[in-house]
Formats: sequence, C-alpha cells, structure tokens
Amino acid sequence: MNYIQAVSKVRERGQLTVPQEVRKALNWPEDEVMVKIVTIQDGFRVEKLPISHPQHPKKKLTKKEWDKIYKDMEAFSKTGKQDIKLTDFLRHDRDTHF
Repeated sequence: MNYIQAVSKVRERGQLTVPQEVRKALNWPEDEVMVKIVTIQDGFRVEKLPISHPQHPKKKLTKKEWDKIYKDMEAFSKTGKQDIKLTDFLRHDRDTHF
C-alpha cells in the first residue's frame, strides 16, 4: 500500500470527503465503506469497519469474500498438522474477528 497524505475540509455539518488519491491508495473494493472514527490526542483516526463488527449493516458476504473463506479453510485443511475440528476452527475464527 502506498502511504498518502492529503488535506480535506470538515464542513459545517461535520461532513468530510476522503480525497480520491487516498481512496485509491486504500484500494477498498466497495463503493460505500463503513468506517469507525476514533478520537486521538489532537484529532481523529478513521478505520474501515470490518464486516464482522456487530454495528456493520452488511448482512451478506460477497462471493469474493466467501471464496476467500473457503480458500483459507481449504489451505488449513491441507496442512494436516491441526489437532482441531473444523467447527472449533470456525468458532475460533469468528471469535477473533470481533
């Protein structure tokens, strides 16, 4: 990822436009992205809200997202070194994404 710095204005109603070069550098695939805003000492930080976050309104995963999950599960299964059931693996995976 390229690190980009840009200047933008927070409008009277609190709206902030993320400059196009920043959006391109982040390479977020969605047209609309839910974000989390965290206050810091002299401002705030904006982070993409993961789909697994309880406040994310997205109810379904895209085909691309499901394909990644299946690919990760298949890769894990092929290692042959795990002493864990698939159900336990999935529970652990979901628990660590909140």
